[in-house]
Amino acid sequence: MSPRKKQEPPIEPVEEAMEQEPIGQEAAAEEELRQGDETVFDAFMRHQKHAAEETRLALEALIPDGFRVHSREAKRAFKRSFKVVLADLSARLEAMDVDDAEEDEPPSTTGKTKVRVEVS
Repeated sequence: MSPRKKQEPPIEPVEEAMEQEPIGQEAAAEEELRQGDETVFDAFMRHQKHAAEETRLALEALIPDGFRVHSREAKRAFKRSFKVVLADLSARLEAMDVDDAEEDEPPSTTGKTKVRVEVS
């Protein structure tokens, strides 16, 4: 007799396997909706928020701590550089305002000096 090989079940494509929920979760979600005051939209939004949070945590896990520390410091330094430039620009504009205010004053019409005007 020749040994027979066991037939293995066919392997599911990765996409199909990932889309399937573990057994019981779908039924539990439906039961949860029936029992609570939560609407379908509320349940949808709750699951969307959970999915977004898990995605954030997954992406955060990919980024090393050192990168986070240095990128935060780079952002702070970038902001400080603009604060310096804007502070200087503000001081210069205020100085120009003061100079313009002095120039806008009309000359004094009262005083000891008389001006002779020739009319032709």
